Amino acid sequence: MKKVKLLYIVMLLGITSMAYSQALTSTVYDWDKLSVKKSSTGEVKTFFKSPTKDLEMFEAKAVTLNAGKDIKTYEVAKSTDELLIVKEGIAGIKVNDEMKTLGEGSVVLALAGDKVTIANKEKNNLVYISFIFKPFIQRVPKETDERIFPLFVDWKTVEFKPNANGGRRDIMRRATSSLRELEIHVTTLKEGISSHAPHTHRDEEFVLMRYGTGDMDLDGKHYIGGPGSIFFLASGGYHGINNAGNSACEYFAIRWLTQEEAK
Repeated sequence: MKKVKLLYIVMLLGITSMAYSQALTSTVYDWDKLSVKKSSTGEVKTFFKSPTKDLEMFEAKAVTLNAGKDIKTYEVAKSTDELLIVKEGIAGIKVNDEMKTLGEGSVVLALAGDKVTIANKEKNNLVYISFIFKPFIQRVPKETDERIFPLFVDWKTVEFKPNANGGRRDIMRRATSSLRELEIHVTTLKEGISSHAPHTHRDEEFVLMRYGTGDMDLDGKHYIGGPGSIFFLASGGYHGINNAGNSACEYFAIRWLTQEEAK
């Protein structure tokens, strides 16, 4: 029994080491340069599908649903969570037995085993971005943990808190079915303003531009991204963002902690 357990640990370490060597590095995924794949319901733009330092697989794609089209019900895979952000239009999103109609900027978190249906009942196209998280080591629930449910966040209900740099909206900070913590906020920056001094942190993060133009310093190299672009910030990477446009910019900042980091 001990030999089998040791073999499993060795295999896990080998797989993890291989994934680290192929892990995403800090860079920008420019919305205007993404390849487009047509579908029967609209089109799909893929940002990336790759391991990271803490995730066995991390996938991001933008889905366009033409007027009157829908994504048939599917189940979120085991050991994963899916985050949906509405980029354009109005989405009808159902998770299990709960249905919501959500506009631009709204967020939905679906957990492993949840059944999801997405529909566009409007006359204009719907564009939403899907992020799928699958960590190497799953969150281990404690006896004191409350049951975790899917989450709907309607952009219209999120409080805007102005500050000297522009403002902030806090979207969520909570455990998911596979992550110890998922934290999301939205920052608004005035023209020419930086959110904070460049810095590093252990956890991984990405920034999704909502509007305006961001200039991201990644390990001393500058990357520009407009609406829909994603900056991926690798663990321990030096980074800082500045508003490079001639008006305000706004972006989602999304960070996560895995069970591995808790040890």
